[in-house]
Amino acid sequence: MLYVKERKYLISVIEDLVKFRLIDCTGGLLAMRCGPEHLLMSTFGAAFRRWKCGLEDFIVTDYEGNVVEKHQHAGPASTLMVLEIFRLFPLCNAVLHTHAEYSLAVASLDRPVPPAAHLIQTLGEVPCLRADDKQIKDEYLRNPYPIKVPPAMNYRPEVVAVVQRILPQIKEKLGHRKDELEKHGLAFTTYKHGVTAFARNMDEAFNNLARVEASARAYIYGSLILQRELLEGNERS
Repeated sequence: MLYVKERKYLISVIEDLVKFRLIDCTGGLLAMRCGPEHLLMSTFGAAFRRWKCGLEDFIVTDYEGNVVEKHQHAGPASTLMVLEIFRLFPLCNAVLHTHAEYSLAVASLDRPVPPAAHLIQTLGEVPCLRADDKQIKDEYLRNPYPIKVPPAMNYRPEVVAVVQRILPQIKEKLGHRKDELEKHGLAFTTYKHGVTAFARNMDEAFNNLARVEASARAYIYGSLILQRELLEGNERS
């Protein structure tokens, strides 16, 4: 089995994500570079198995999405997005995607996560990328067209159709900031679909995701406080 040490490390990261309520059983993925030729990723359905992962719950691919080593399950639904992030950002060595509750709440409104807390100032505003999952999938299933699905993932062209709408937005919103990875990671949310953080290593990606989630929480609670104050002011007047 390839990259046993790295698999054990990712399992420990998953345990911490669960512990700190940064991931749940609705979806997510972890991916990291393993040298110049290989990637190690969590597999499709890991979330639905409640993130109770063993060493075989990971897949090794090359940077074209071909299978290098697979034990049970295929790559995650967002395999194509992972490959594109590693291609666009040479300094990126780790990608982390979750449906963390507060950042997902902000993304569900198609809004960026503002730097509402000091701890996210380095990341700045976290953009929300727009791709209406249901609409795109329904359109594709009604009128299918040729789509190249990475060999490492299950054949789900309708999912790839959605991801293809996201890829140019990653480049547009964050491509010009790739040199910032020398100092800190970057992040984005996707409309109705959670948060993605990427960085020089998985620990840094974890920290960035936690910061985005904390800022989203501060933004939501702060907005509620302001709304309550406005209502109370209107009642007094």
